[in-house]
Amino acid sequence: MVPVPGVPTKLLLVEDDRIVRITVRDALTKAGYAVAALADGVAALRAAEAERFDIVLTDVRLPGLDGIALFRRIRQLHSDAAILLFTAHAEVDDAVAVMREGARDYIQKPFEMDELLLRLGRVRDELAFRRAMEAGAKDRSAARGGRSIHGISASTRRLLDRIDAAAASDVNVLIGGETGTGKDLCARTIHERSRRAGQPFVVVNCAALPETLIEAELFGHEKGAFTGADRRRVGRFEAANGGTLLLDEIGELPVAAQVKLLRVLETSTFEPVGTSTSVKVDVRIIAATNRDLADAVEKGAFRKDLFYRLNVVDIEVPTLRERPGDIPILVSEFLTDIAARQGRPVPPIDPAALAALATYRYPGNVRELIHSLERAVAISRGGVICLEHLPPAIAAAAGSAPSLDGPEDEERVEPLASAVARFERQYVRRVLERAGGHRARAASLLGISRKALWVRLRGEGAAQEPEPEDETT
Repeated sequence: MVPVPGVPTKLLLVEDDRIVRITVRDALTKAGYAVAALADGVAALRAAEAERFDIVLTDVRLPGLDGIALFRRIRQLHSDAAILLFTAHAEVDDAVAVMREGARDYIQKPFEMDELLLRLGRVRDELAFRRAMEAGAKDRSAARGGRSIHGISASTRRLLDRIDAAAASDVNVLIGGETGTGKDLCARTIHERSRRAGQPFVVVNCAALPETLIEAELFGHEKGAFTGADRRRVGRFEAANGGTLLLDEIGELPVAAQVKLLRVLETSTFEPVGTSTSVKVDVRIIAATNRDLADAVEKGAFRKDLFYRLNVVDIEVPTLRERPGDIPILVSEFLTDIAARQGRPVPPIDPAALAALATYRYPGNVRELIHSLERAVAISRGGVICLEHLPPAIAAAAGSAPSLDGPEDEERVEPLASAVARFERQYVRRVLERAGGHRARAASLLGISRKALWVRLRGEGAAQEPEPEDETT
């Protein structure tokens, strides 16, 4: 069940202590949750079988069916429900164990009501954000048949504006950017938004072509044109006729091949290897490179005339470190894709792990983020993704994460709840700084309401104005 803005989050409370149950129920109802409060595990399981709940909050010790067994049964019924457990001190090890199986959090008794509301508020915000992103990803996939570019940063908005401008025309495009930034995805997006959408989109990795076979790969060859040419082969230009040809890593193309490519761009014709018969094509060219082609021109490594032919519209793809505000959105999108490929439910992510992902500099850009999340999903086995599941370099970006390789420093160990809260506060402060101190903008970047942001900043000396009215952003 997806929480809908303006509709109360549905919460199943399971607690056999009548006083605790009524007290918590009343507090949660006042906080805007739609609460079903039950006293035993069997009744709770029946309720979960009959109705979907966004959040389940259950005691570990229950009559009939204990909280851990109830967690496992509800997890089978509704894999997307966020399940939290009340636990006594002696049961902490059991609660930690089920967190590895996918429980969202545990609350140790006795607890403060403010702390419970704060933790549930985090879960509610994360559920709404993650599920909204899942729905958006499904809509985009249905519309365009695959991954798309999305983000809320100024860099991403400028990139999308540039892509739309390029897609509206039919001129050649040169895409630059570091390795792993998604230049190929930009090229495909231009194609899919252009009049050539539905026609072939053909990719050639110029760096992977043997110099002796470049001409045959690009333009095709006749049977017997050279040793091993036992049949006629259509080249990439002809295969892309009517559509778009992406020349990836164009900066690696040898100068001799650059001359032949220039002629095709000028005349839209070529001769396959082994024949003098010209073939005319209608192909839009997009070239991509991680090199500075203008510098290569100055050094004589790239033809100036070819550079100007390709560089009609230029697009520079920003690095991931230039758009940190997009990282939570990208994490949600990629986790959804990875979980679908692995046949798992979308795993929740611990705020400390998200803070580390948002802080890391990503020399490998988006590609490194994807590989890191694939690793985390595999290691966590579908449970909550924590710092320990991230690559050591990313976990270290959290600032005070313990070493994953050496013995723990006992002086740095602290309760999980306070560690998570500390990391979340650090992350919120960083986003607020990037937003120039504008709380509405920071709340939008974080995917939470202004009131939720106010709650997180309370006690940090950063929230001096009155509490804002509840709202969605």
